[in-house]
Order: sequence, then structure tokens, then C-alpha cells
Amino acid sequence: MNTVEGIYARNSRRNMCLPERRMRETISMIDAIKEANRAGRKAMILEFKRQSPSGFRGGLVETPEEFALKIGKSADAISILTEPDHFRGSLEDGVILQKLNKPMLMKDFVDRESMVDAAYRSGFDAFLLIADFLDENRIKDLCRYGEDRGMEILVEFHSISAFQKIPEMEGVMIGYNRRDLRSLRIDPHEEEALKLMEDRAGTKILESGINRSNAEKLIKMPFDACLIGTSVLDDTNFLKEIKEIEGNYHDE
Repeated sequence: MNTVEGIYARNSRRNMCLPERRMRETISMIDAIKEANRAGRKAMILEFKRQSPSGFRGGLVETPEEFALKIGKSADAISILTEPDHFRGSLEDGVILQKLNKPMLMKDFVDRESMVDAAYRSGFDAFLLIADFLDENRIKDLCRYGEDRGMEILVEFHSISAFQKIPEMEGVMIGYNRRDLRSLRIDPHEEEALKLMEDRAGTKILESGINRSNAEKLIKMPFDACLIGTSVLDDTNFLKEIKEIEGNYHDE
């Protein structure tokens, strides 16, 4: 059993019976991404996390309050790692970051309706499903459940075979994760992923391992948004560099 499979196996022991702490109506992440694209920019989804099993052990930004002050205001949307054991995450971070009034993605290992309910009650607007680890019917059921609550869903894939599990639904965004979550290594196949997605309507997001060495190439690829975490948490100056290259993203 790999790390991610172990996380899914422990989901049944997580307490998802949380009080209602949503302070606002849901905000569309899809609309926020489209707005950035109409302005000629690649949309930026910036991520808050405390650590990760891939090797990140905490950056310069350690609390959601610091994230809001130093990073969150530069984001078109926000991703928050909420898994507690391997990422030291908490749904409380979503409750706190609602004050930014930007669409928030619950990035976790969601496999049941109680987790969607907890995300909604904590102020999240969207949640992640990982196609590499979930049954196709389970993905469809959770997407419908989320949409019934006014939420959007990012369904990501790494394995090319997992792409076929992603349903074509109005509130579903497609994510390509450059990291293989079975090995936790970056194993990118962006061109092949784009070829799969070229005939599929909907918002397309590139995730994982975007840093100084590859930012210019990756940000200019024809995804609608990039999700960036470690690189901005390790060095907030990286945000300035992103701003210099995110415009005119259709040039290449």
C-alpha cells in the first residue's frame, strides 16, 4: 500500500461531522479562471500547505493568516491541503481564508459524501477528486453530489488511462497532475495530456512541480490555469516572476 492508498484507507476514521461555518455563498472557480483568461492571463491557483510526503517540510509561510497576507491576494483562486496526517492540514484553514473572498479548492483525498459536506460547511467552493484512485461511478456520484450543493469539482489525472473516468459535466474542471501520486515523483507528460484533452470542453488546469526552471515553458502551455504550491511557499519572490510571464499565455 502506497502513501496515498493509506490516506484513503484512513478516511473512514476522520471526523467529518463539523458545524456550519460557511460565511458566504459559493464563488465559482471556473468563472474566476475564465475572467483571468479573458484578460489575457493564465489564471493562478496558489496553494497553502504545511508539509507534504513528497518532501516539502514547510516554507516561509506557516499559517493561513500569513498566506492571506503574503500570497493569497495575488491568486485568482486558492487551493488548501486539508489532510491532517501527512500534510498537517485542517478544514479550519478554509474557514479562516474565506475572508479573502476568492474561490477555494479543498485539496484532499475525497472519496465520500461526508467529506463534501464538511468542505461546504467550512467555506470551500470546490473539491478535488483523484481519478487514478477512484472508481468511475464513484467519481460521477460525488460530482453530482457536489453540484447539488452548488460546488465545483476538480477531477485530476496523472495516468493517461485514468483520463477516461472524468465525466463531462458543467461544474467539472479537468486537472493534469505532473506528479505520479503512487511514487510521489514528478513524471510529466504534459503534451500527451493536452492531446487527450484537446477535444474536451471545460476548464483545464496544470498541477505540481512548477518552479523557476520550468515556469516560463509550463505557464505558456495551453492550460487555462496553473496550480502552484511549494515554489511560492518557499520563496514569495517567485510570485513576481510569475507575474512577468503569465500574460499572453496563448503565445506558445
